[in-house]
Amino acid sequence: MRTWSSPLLAIMLALGSSAFTAQTPRLPEIPQLNITEFPPETQEQVQQAYAAAREHPKDAGAVGKLGMLLDLYNRSDAALLCYQRAHELDPRSFKWLYYWGSLLLKDRKRHEAVPILTSGLQLRPDYLPAQLKLAESLLESGRSEEAGKIYETILKRYSDSAEAHYGLGRVYASRGNLAEAAKLYSQACELFPAYGSAHYALAMTYRKLGEADKAQAQLGLYERGKNIVPPIDDALRDQLRALDMSATSYLERGVALEQVGRFTDAIAATERATQLDPKLVLAHINLIILYGRMGNVPKAEEHYRAVLALNPDQFPKAHYDYGVLLMQHGRDQEAEEAFRRAIHANPSYAEAHNNLGVLLQRKGKISEALEEFKKALESRPDYRQAHFNLGRILVNQGNYQGGIEEFEKTLFPADEKTPSYLYALGATYGRAGDRQKALRYLHEAQQQASARGQSKLLAVIEEDLRTLEGSEDLR
Repeated sequence: MRTWSSPLLAIMLALGSSAFTAQTPRLPEIPQLNITEFPPETQEQVQQAYAAAREHPKDAGAVGKLGMLLDLYNRSDAALLCYQRAHELDPRSFKWLYYWGSLLLKDRKRHEAVPILTSGLQLRPDYLPAQLKLAESLLESGRSEEAGKIYETILKRYSDSAEAHYGLGRVYASRGNLAEAAKLYSQACELFPAYGSAHYALAMTYRKLGEADKAQAQLGLYERGKNIVPPIDDALRDQLRALDMSATSYLERGVALEQVGRFTDAIAATERATQLDPKLVLAHINLIILYGRMGNVPKAEEHYRAVLALNPDQFPKAHYDYGVLLMQHGRDQEAEEAFRRAIHANPSYAEAHNNLGVLLQRKGKISEALEEFKKALESRPDYRQAHFNLGRILVNQGNYQGGIEEFEKTLFPADEKTPSYLYALGATYGRAGDRQKALRYLHEAQQQASARGQSKLLAVIEEDLRTLEGSEDLR
């Protein structure tokens, strides 16, 4: 009886000439460890696993568990020895081959990963994470045709796999079929809109196809999700992560969860990091942001106070993030103080200068606000929001040409803010008496606002267009 896994198994058998076979005459030694080199919160855990592996050197489970901890705590060479030994002690176990091949791929040893993952999939051909890792290893090793067959096989069953669409897009790109590559990258982005690598690949493909505007839009999406990848069910990876007792790992886990919008889980992971290492300032800073997103101001303040107690001047971002939170809750005076503390710690902090400028403008201190926007642009000349804020003040002062020059610097890269910037530019041309350019930019703003579903802005633009199109003299 044929099963779905048979096509992939056929591919594995075709790769069999290069597949790993355990013929090593001598077991790898259990590596020597210096426990004091591990993070303090992990030392007891590693010591216990190390002792168990040395006491039971022919127990694949004990040796493999030590390998898992060494893998987690970035001792790759020692972990690889443990995984190899565990596999040779228990050659029918898929688990050790999967961890071994995955670690080789993570360490960019793609050629070595291929035979290990191939052998693992001969034991368990239906394990999707291993299929994806083998295809990636083959692709990175220059074996794109073999990788393409695996991606195609995956998509027959998992048509919603963003990773498989992205990988197959890379295969088509390697063949020079840019149109098909763009289609596959687009499908990957539709399946997982935050997929940074897929947006970047699509941008580069559009650029090669001569579609500059589309390329620019995709680069903007890439900038917002550079390191975000689609989540995938991987029970063995979850077993590995469950052993992790390092504070930095929980911090990284919290960041990854935040990137995919799982804020409650991100808070739990990051709080765990602070429990393991109360002096981990970056975890406290991230919790200021996370609790701010959830509207929990008291908890955000708690972690801000923790940063102040640890090192208030070394981390200006903490002051900035806390200021943003206060600003969102109408506590402008306290927010102003926080932004000034951020600037004191880092005089080139463009975002802090910009937000301080916004608060000063609200208080009617226009000249001081102008100076803050200019300081933001001195530090970051491409800072679109600061150009926009500066342009608005200039327009309100009657300096239309100066405002136009600032607004023109806000238009790229295209993103969800672009319709507002186009509207500001069009409206300013209207106030300056240039009807033709006003209509041009307002129509462009209308199109982009409509495409992005920005109904409130669209209504304002259309009202201005009706007025403008019915007027012969704008002055």
